[in-house]
Amino acid sequence: MGVIVILAFFGICFWAAFEQAGVSLTFLAEQHVDRVITSLNFVIPTAWFQSVNPLVILIFAPFFAAMWLHLKDMGKEPLIPLKMAAGLLLLSVGFMIRVVASITLGNGASSISPPWFAGAYILFTFGELCIYPIGLSIVSKLSLAKFCCLLMGMWFLTSAFANILAGQLSALYPDPTHPNTISSRNSSR
Repeated sequence: MGVIVILAFFGICFWAAFEQAGVSLTFLAEQHVDRVITSLNFVIPTAWFQSVNPLVILIFAPFFAAMWLHLKDMGKEPLIPLKMAAGLLLLSVGFMIRVVASITLGNGASSISPPWFAGAYILFTFGELCIYPIGLSIVSKLSLAKFCCLLMGMWFLTSAFANILAGQLSALYPDPTHPNTISSRNSSR
């Protein structure tokens, strides 16, 4: 049960960061991503970036499942904590891509390129494909039979706590209706 509690803690950390896509990262896309396709005279709706996640899940979930089974058959299946760490690492790399892309804004670039933005979402989803099914699997494997339902409920409850934390983190994003505080801070230096 102690292992499940530790994994639940990391699950909360993962989901709190992952769920920034709904608010903070949507504001970032709205304000700083070049969504105009001039050749088509079309502006990519900000909400379309939210579609990257389900599309990547539909396309890549079978590959991840096959990969885990193939590694297991070869006797090289990574330990559960390593799979969870891979999920956190993929999420972190996705955020690092966003940080690098955002630094270009501070260096005079007018906007972030959509492929950079979508690429980060793809890495987020790969992280999700490592964390979510693995977490459910480990809870069912490690739980005593009489506590299995309770601990599965606890695993799902981590998502609720993560969403509360995600909301608190999203509140730190500058209000999009006010002047960009990052720009005003940089210009005062």
